[in-house]
Amino acid sequence: MRVLVIGAGRLGVQTIRQLKKNPDMEVVVADPHERPEALVEGVIDKVDVRAHVTALNFCEVVEAVEPDLVLLARTLEDWEKTDTPMGTQYVMGMEKELTRADVPVIPVCEEVMGTR
Repeated sequence: MRVLVIGAGRLGVQTIRQLKKNPDMEVVVADPHERPEALVEGVIDKVDVRAHVTALNFCEVVEAVEPDLVLLARTLEDWEKTDTPMGTQYVMGMEKELTRADVPVIPVCEEVMGTR
């Protein structure tokens, strides 16, 4: 199974670690930063897609990667670092775009991952 994880920060690190427990899982990581936390911590060797994934380019990235599943593993705080100060606008835009994707897309919740 090929999984696209959008975000390699604090929440992405935990998400990627869990996915890598299954050797049959192919994890593809998208993040706009030069050295995201997952790279610094050695959880990943490289960022596969160095892009700031937004509602405008979401489908394009998904088509290029061809994942079986997409996990949005970024906190609102992460989005606000690279988006406008109104990070919720990004989240709302992504929610609309999710319905257009031909692949399941699941936002990863901080409470589920135990980060709060």
